[in-house]
Amino acid sequence: MKYAFPRVIKANRGDLASRWALLNALNQIEGNDFFVFAHLREDIPPFINDFIPYGPLRNALLTRKGWRALRKSDVVIWGVGLDLQDDSSLMRLSYLLILYTFYRLFGLEIWSLFQGAGPIETPVGRYLARQVLKRVNTFVARDPQSLALVQKLSTESKTKTYLGHDAIFFSGLEKELDKVGIEERKWIEEITEDAPLVIAFNIRQWFHFSSSFLPYQFSKEKYRARSENKMQELVNAARQAVRFLNIKYHARVLLISAYQPNIEEWEDDLPWLQAVAEGLEPDDDVILIDRKLTLPAYFLLMSRLDLVIGMRLHTALIALRFGVPAINLSYTLKGGSILSHLGLPEYLLEINDFLKSPENLEDKIASILKNLLKEKEKTSAAAKLAIKKNEKMLRQLFLAKDTHPTERI
Repeated sequence: MKYAFPRVIKANRGDLASRWALLNALNQIEGNDFFVFAHLREDIPPFINDFIPYGPLRNALLTRKGWRALRKSDVVIWGVGLDLQDDSSLMRLSYLLILYTFYRLFGLEIWSLFQGAGPIETPVGRYLARQVLKRVNTFVARDPQSLALVQKLSTESKTKTYLGHDAIFFSGLEKELDKVGIEERKWIEEITEDAPLVIAFNIRQWFHFSSSFLPYQFSKEKYRARSENKMQELVNAARQAVRFLNIKYHARVLLISAYQPNIEEWEDDLPWLQAVAEGLEPDDDVILIDRKLTLPAYFLLMSRLDLVIGMRLHTALIALRFGVPAINLSYTLKGGSILSHLGLPEYLLEINDFLKSPENLEDKIASILKNLLKEKEKTSAAAKLAIKKNEKMLRQLFLAKDTHPTERI
């Protein structure tokens, strides 16, 4: 069997990390029978032989090399991330339906692995999602809420559904830490040493989502106008949280974007993190992380932290994968479902609760830091259990062909 990974992931460190972990795991089971489409060669593990650049229109139009890869493939793996939703736009579902229809006409199976789903709130969104799932052979949900939604929408299809965890939860990432170059390693050591605590903080552009057809990147001014007031509230609350960490715990705070810089600027967190930094005193121990990092270096940086606070869900999940406690400032339903599934519901704080009273975050921080060693042990245990379940799931999918369609592992 040959497998193609055509899903577009550009600069998103979280999705890149999850795909990297999944490819590592598959390599142990299937060998290197993958055609991986990517923006840059360094976005995928070095053992991948068949790196294929994306084509135009988010890979809807394939390059010649891309066409050859699909012709040689048996299965499309649409791996990691969240695509089955309509709260940001309907274009995503329409795009997915067009691509999946093409793949099926091309004679390919479609396996959607370790993905999220929802919310889907409109009649058109529900119709499109059902049509998408009719083309999917296997769907592995990363949390129970996503699984329930997919099963509800796929009653008329033959989609096999399973419950896993996010794809960041596979073994092997520790080996990547040894591959970090001398320069990056030295820089990481410098910014994470000589401080009582090192804590990462992340916020993102937060929209009042709209189920219009056009997504944010094609309607920026409209989306920004809706979110302007809330974003200013968020920046102010983030500054208060950073000051709290500086004053009470003498912590060094790293402001970390979930995106590699200067690639997807409309999505990058750096402008908002810069706004947080500019409102702080010059002598505050705050470092804005604005440099490009290889994925192994990003893993190393996250593994050396004491605590992570992130609006970006994957900022929290990558930390948790390395046994670092992480608070998710959640703006959608996915954060609560995923953290509860990991057995860590106390690490969730709804964004509106944070904005209403930043002291809510301070209370959670204090609860974790009063017994940090115990929290790290708890986080490591949760990550190990998720890894065990995901690896059992993957072996079952690729080696045992007679599993029951709705079996949950």
